[in-house]
Amino acid sequence: MRVIPHLIGDRGESGQALVELALVMLVLMTLVFGALEIGRMVNAWAIVTQASREGARVGAARCTLDAGCEATVRASVENSLAGLSVADARWVMDGGPYQAGAPITVRVEFDVVPVTPLIAVFVPGGAMTVVGETTMRLE
Repeated sequence: MRVIPHLIGDRGESGQALVELALVMLVLMTLVFGALEIGRMVNAWAIVTQASREGARVGAARCTLDAGCEATVRASVENSLAGLSVADARWVMDGGPYQAGAPITVRVEFDVVPVTPLIAVFVPGGAMTVVGETTMRLE
């Protein structure tokens, strides 16, 4: 009696392996690209926080001497946003009076838009906003 090998056992299992691979790759790629997007967001957060610190530091040192120090603070914040789009960043500095010992607060916001379409589906509003806010005492 002659047995034909393709009729026994191994029917359709190569297709099953392909389906399993597709399902596992979908989950794996979501995790990998999600980790990359979280890394981009943490990087933007660190830059925005540093920009708010620099703006508050310049404001604390110069606003008691110069009431029109907003341009100097703006330049400091914009120079500190290296690696991010300055046009997409929003910042605000609380108004005076700028007297020694009074607090000055600089707040910088930036919207991080996911570049991976698969991750963008999970982000409400299409962007994640990172915020850096620093308060220092005027000198």
